[in-house]
Amino acid sequence: MSRKTEFHASIVAVMARLGGSHLTREARERTAAKFSKLMYEAGYTHLARPADISGKHLRAYIAARQAEAPGVRTLQNELAHLRSVLRSVGKHTVASAAELSNEALGISGGSRLGTKTAMSSEDFQTFTERAERQGRPGMAALLRLERYLGLRGNEAIHAREDTLCRWERELQADVRITVLAGTKGGRPRTVNVFDWTNASAAISSALTVCAKQGGYLVIRANGSPAGGLMQARRIYHSWAHRIGIQPHSARYAFARNQLDGYLSRGYSSREALMAVSQDLGHGDGRGRWVKSVYMR
Repeated sequence: MSRKTEFHASIVAVMARLGGSHLTREARERTAAKFSKLMYEAGYTHLARPADISGKHLRAYIAARQAEAPGVRTLQNELAHLRSVLRSVGKHTVASAAELSNEALGISGGSRLGTKTAMSSEDFQTFTERAERQGRPGMAALLRLERYLGLRGNEAIHAREDTLCRWERELQADVRITVLAGTKGGRPRTVNVFDWTNASAAISSALTVCAKQGGYLVIRANGSPAGGLMQARRIYHSWAHRIGIQPHSARYAFARNQLDGYLSRGYSSREALMAVSQDLGHGDGRGRWVKSVYMR
């Protein structure tokens, strides 16, 4: 094992002890891979373990990443991952140093609002039809699940035949579904469904695709199953990127329909936003945030 590989492995080992959701852990590991790679490319080959990281290394990393032009929020998240590693190995002074703050490193600002807006009905139809024409019905099925059940992409990808059948039964009995697998932080939630017709059709479509694709919604271009959930996500995101869409925007459209549904049932605006937040898996305390992000 090379010195760089050992250094990378030592960072990942520390990150593994930090806990967090599956997606958070994956994001940290991506940061560890980038950090170790860029440090050795910059000539810091003496680094062997996280305790060796100092302020100059963080500054060099941010400078190298800025040259690659990622978003400010991306850099802020990556630096937060590295700070958590430093705190975990006792280097609190470096992690909290004023000269290493986001502002000092030139990565302050940014917004958590993101840039997505709700997918229009016309775009949704265009993209699902394109997926079908490309022989990728699983992509269309995932998009429909995000649009009509409010699922995150990860949750839709986790949906296997048994889950889809359960959702079908739940929808018929209670007009709601329970999401268990792939949720953020492993927190299950119940989603109230107002557009029963389209939601039912989305589940039925997904079941048909699963039956044709050996029980999976995501398969490789050659027809073989994806090699695990991580690869399935890459396949879905790569497809979406190639045709120029952000699948999450379908969830934004779902959120807007949910808000209308709750308001039509007599909920106040505040309560309706709380309910939508719960349907999306954000909890009842983020109604104002849901309004500022999903309802723009």
